[in-house]
Amino acid sequence: MTTSDRKTAWKGPTIHQVAEVSGVGPATVDRVLNNRPGVREQTRQRVRTAFEKLRQETSVTKPLRIALHCESGDGFNGEVRSAIAALHRSEPGVVVSSAFTVTYELDANAFAARLLEDGTRTDGSVVVAREHPAINGAIRQLRRKGKPVVCLTSDLPSSRRNTYVGNDQHAAGSVAAQVIGRSLPKTPLPVLLMMSVAFRSQKDREMGFRRVLRTSFPHLRIEEPLISDDSPDTTHRHLADYFAAHGVPPAIYNVAGANRGVAQALVETGCADDAILVGHELTPVSRGLLQAGTMDFIVAHDLKAELTQAVRWIGAFLEGVTSEPDATQILLHTRYNCGL
Repeated sequence: MTTSDRKTAWKGPTIHQVAEVSGVGPATVDRVLNNRPGVREQTRQRVRTAFEKLRQETSVTKPLRIALHCESGDGFNGEVRSAIAALHRSEPGVVVSSAFTVTYELDANAFAARLLEDGTRTDGSVVVAREHPAINGAIRQLRRKGKPVVCLTSDLPSSRRNTYVGNDQHAAGSVAAQVIGRSLPKTPLPVLLMMSVAFRSQKDREMGFRRVLRTSFPHLRIEEPLISDDSPDTTHRHLADYFAAHGVPPAIYNVAGANRGVAQALVETGCADDAILVGHELTPVSRGLLQAGTMDFIVAHDLKAELTQAVRWIGAFLEGVTSEPDATQILLHTRYNCGL
């Protein structure tokens, strides 16, 4: 076979396609595929994984098309984007289109309309969103059309979604209560609870937190929750006003997002080393706050694994296989185990 014939017959991925999926340059891909030296083994493995994924996709006659809609803070939205990129590198035949909305800028009706439109023209949907009648209604319409919907991280049981993939958020809030309760002295002290909008995950975390403090640490008193909107600037302003009026509490549990705003307000008081701060979601920002000692604990989960599980669930559902996923593992991070 001549070189020209070989090029015509080849139906596999191109060097540029492999470079895009693996996140390295075309020259590096060329060196790996031709087994040339000068490439680290970790990079070689990334290129080989991307090549194999793309090679398998050439044999998939119809890809699994997933619409993902996420409403959250900037940090969590960024983590979801990273999870999508990782999924595209590892799951052959899966194409995820995504739409992101920042919590404090949400137009629920517009979010619901796009969710319905995108979900109708794809094979299934993955949704991260607050509880809202318009959003619940859009999911119900998708279900009536026979389109599967999986809620990720924050559940929407009233929407009649197919299933939920993520932590038992009641248990996650209980973990936060345990670490705060064990960290404070056994004397009557206040604990500040911070929340934002109507995410089911936040409500469940709050219930778990209150239950454990009430039963195991009754000497601790939960202050009236401070409500923000997941914006770091708004959270910082509200918390600074609270500190000016009430002082800095010995412990803060941030059920919501915007850990950066909480930390900024604490640092400005000069009491960041004295107050225990517990929050959720391991993002680059919260990781930095842990490493700096401003945050003490992050209650988190493996978002990349959860997204993969949600997408695989939709694929199995379309093949007639249904199951109820187990709650995913709750992860507790400190400054000593929060590395990449």
